[in-house]
Amino acid sequence: MRILFSEDEVRARIVSLAREIADALPADFLMAPVLTGAFVFAADLVRELHRIGVDPAVDFVQLSSYGGARASSGVVKLLKDFSAPIEGRPVLIVDDVLDSGRSLHFARRMVLDRGASEAKVCVLVRKATGRSDDIDAEFVGFEAGADDFLVGYGMDDGGRRRGVPFIGAL
Repeated sequence: MRILFSEDEVRARIVSLAREIADALPADFLMAPVLTGAFVFAADLVRELHRIGVDPAVDFVQLSSYGGARASSGVVKLLKDFSAPIEGRPVLIVDDVLDSGRSLHFARRMVLDRGASEAKVCVLVRKATGRSDDIDAEFVGFEAGADDFLVGYGMDDGGRRRGVPFIGAL
């Protein structure tokens, strides 16, 4: 495994991201981490937001397009829906990685179709891969190469290596 971003680099970037988010979103936003990969990132991000005086509501959505494989199947499945109301609320969708963009496109479309006042995206890592022009992230932690298979900090390889405290590439 190659270390792309150390534990200290990740921690420092989350502090910066929290400040960017606090400056850009109203105080009453809903933070919507995408399970399962974003849970570590989202936990640290919400704690940092709290440290700077921002206390978003949090609700989870679970999507799948990988099904345990290293490449997306191309089909996004909703595994766990939101339980909090979305209508009229600003929503920050938080995910671990922006790769093809299919899952994030699906999530953004879903919250907007349900009446969110706005839907912004925050990702820990944006990969330099081809994706449609209609999806990107307003808040990006790091950039990675198209061929990097990312693990650590919530990202996995067949369910393993999520607990690695840095971002690595296999």
